[in-house]
Amino acid sequence: MDDSSILTHLTPESDWAEPTFFLYEGNDKLALNLASAIQYSGIGSVGGLVLGFRLVQYAVKIAAGNEPLQRNGISIYTAFPGRGTQDAFEYTCRALRDKRYCCDTTLHHPAAQTGQRGQFLFTLRVNEQSMVLTPADGLPTREYFDADRQSSQSDAAALRWREEKIAFANTLLSLPPEQCLRVL
Repeated sequence: MDDSSILTHLTPESDWAEPTFFLYEGNDKLALNLASAIQYSGIGSVGGLVLGFRLVQYAVKIAAGNEPLQRNGISIYTAFPGRGTQDAFEYTCRALRDKRYCCDTTLHHPAAQTGQRGQFLFTLRVNEQSMVLTPADGLPTREYFDADRQSSQSDAAALRWREEKIAFANTLLSLPPEQCLRVL
């Protein structure tokens, strides 16, 4: 299955919940949207990409509400090293380029779900407010983790892993950020 056929498996854009949020870069208001994030990253890690987008979106909603917020006012400290989340953090707030991103897979929180390579544990600092976030209960599903573990065993297992990433992305695309995540 090539990347273009996977895009046809994503939920239609018209059904995406809250596909856009705004940040500022100086005086310029930036409309950051999921479609552009997917185009920026590709779909190889689309589940993590949408998760990362939702994390920043939710942190901005909590910390700033409708007030203007500078994209360089966001820092991320995480235990999850996924490429998709990294791409989302770079696309939305340039956190990697500007060294406002740190990943330490040894971090642990008893209420955060453990992935294959670190916990789904994210501390976002937005201006002077810090919050610890993790996906909502049941996200991602057990099938997602099973597919990841088995993905190198066969072509069929690799395809199942891609399908699980798409299913995870579709779940996150259909929910507003406050239903995708929980604050610890």
